[in-house]
Amino acid sequence: MTCPICSWSAVDPNYLFIHETKFWRIVLAPNQCLVGRCIVCLKRHCGDIAEIRPEEVLEWLSVAALIEAALRRIFYATMFNWSCYMNLAYRESPPDPHVHRWVVPRYNHPVKLGYDVFEDPDFGSPYNQSLWRDVP
Repeated sequence: MTCPICSWSAVDPNYLFIHETKFWRIVLAPNQCLVGRCIVCLKRHCGDIAEIRPEEVLEWLSVAALIEAALRRIFYATMFNWSCYMNLAYRESPPDPHVHRWVVPRYNHPVKLGYDVFEDPDFGSPYNQSLWRDVP
């Protein structure tokens, strides 16, 4: 199986490229139920958080600060949920996980974008992962 994160291309219509640093790539997630939801992927293949190198960890802290500041400034995000599941990689045999983190901004207020309004109906609780919203 080819790692979908390693084989990602900037022309992938499902994951819009936002920014990259020396070690990390940031893409907009296809599900924008919580507007600004994105994925931060380690650019080299690495299957375990414990194997991330110290310089990658330090840069990740800068990336996290950058993302949170941008989403607070643009959409007035209230807080953030960060996660690193990698469960789908273990549905294959042998598994081939790739370290990436989901960034889910949370909102205690509606966010208006043009004619669209985004709301966080579960603010203050874990977000409902079954909710889906495509943004053209």
